[in-house]
Amino acid sequence: MMSHDRKSQYRGSAVTVRWKESKPTTSPGSVFTAGYMLTSASGKQTDWRNFATLRFHTSDTAVAHALGEAHRFIDGQLGSRQS
Repeated sequence: MMSHDRKSQYRGSAVTVRWKESKPTTSPGSVFTAGYMLTSASGKQTDWRNFATLRFHTSDTAVAHALGEAHRFIDGQLGSRQS
């Protein structure tokens, strides 16, 4: 199983998405899982949030899911600070 990282920025946080490819013995082809970690502008990091039970047919779909979850988390944190 290989893993790959993609890095981006969103609302002042660095977002690292790590996706993994695996080849199940029960079916042909590969499946992909992903997770994310955030680093704030001050350097504080979150724990990895993995979605290992969600399997996707492409790495792009797995990455898009994890990135969307990271953005929603950041948006939620920013929203709770404004309340």
